Amino acid sequence: MTSPKVRILLVDDDPYIRSLGREILEKLGYEVETAETGEEVLAKLHQGRPLDLVILDYHLPGISGPEVIQRLKTVCPGAEVLVASGFFSNRDREQLMAGGATGFLCKPFRLAELRARIEEVLGGRSGT
Repeated sequence: MTSPKVRILLVDDDPYIRSLGREILEKLGYEVETAETGEEVLAKLHQGRPLDLVILDYHLPGISGPEVIQRLKTVCPGAEVLVASGFFSNRDREQLMAGGATGFLCKPFRLAELRARIEEVLGGRSGT
């Protein structure tokens, strides 16, 4: 019996990042869904399919990244959250970690860094 694929939700308001990110993550062997806004993330959470990881853009229109994390952790407490941004202040990092973020990705990131961070937060589980 094969184990189920790791499910990742990639959240970014940039369509290019969503498209390219999905392609890369699927080639790494992950099952990937995407969302453009915090509201879309919350709608997907209520569909009942558990997530292993959410890669979340810090700066989203509408519901902010930190608020999305707070709500996500209420509905899907087992999901890990990597927050992506071009810059994080120490205060941002502290607040996000206190709110339930697992780690951070600084944009732009390289494929090797993305793979390593995902495997790190998922305890070594890879997409394959």
